[in-house]
Amino acid sequence: MSSIERLYADQISALVISPNGEVSESLPDHPLVLAGSFNPLHDGHRRMLEAASVIVDRAPYYEISITNVDKPVLPQEELERRAARVTSTGNSIIVTKAPRFTEKSSILPGSMFVIGFDTYIRLMDKRYYTDHVAGERSPVENSLDLIFENRCGFVVAGRVDDQNQFRGLHDVEFKVPVRYRSMFTELTEEQFRSDLSSTEIRNQTR
Repeated sequence: MSSIERLYADQISALVISPNGEVSESLPDHPLVLAGSFNPLHDGHRRMLEAASVIVDRAPYYEISITNVDKPVLPQEELERRAARVTSTGNSIIVTKAPRFTEKSSILPGSMFVIGFDTYIRLMDKRYYTDHVAGERSPVENSLDLIFENRCGFVVAGRVDDQNQFRGLHDVEFKVPVRYRSMFTELTEEQFRSDLSSTEIRNQTR
């Protein structure tokens, strides 16, 4: 049974595919990780990871999960197609069964995750953590606490909103509890800006 088959069979939690196509079950220590569906991989992804690499001196990786909180399991053939696009650029990709950053942080402790503004908003949305209700704190605080205990953090890139205004980490309406603020580093508009999303690219190619 191949490592990819072992991942789908729940025998391992993650694997790494290198640019030469080699598959390894040995995971990197303290990587810089850009998670996404990469459907398709585009220049915005590449530039975001490059910009984060400038301010966080760690080995960069892409990461894709074969499971998603909103979608069915990604078929193996489709996974291999998307992974091949990433590795063809000379980058390695981590493949997991971790749809949320709570699970990703447990699989890849000590990681810095690169995320966009919309992903940051979802990270703070209690709807994704119904299983993290415990004690007096909110589900979001419980999830952030797990990520914090796993020694992980985030590099957050802003985006342009519907009014063509750039929105960054400090333009949100909610406040992150003080305990967790050190987990978040902002990519400023000067450091990174991309006005095109994967959804828009898919719509343009139809």
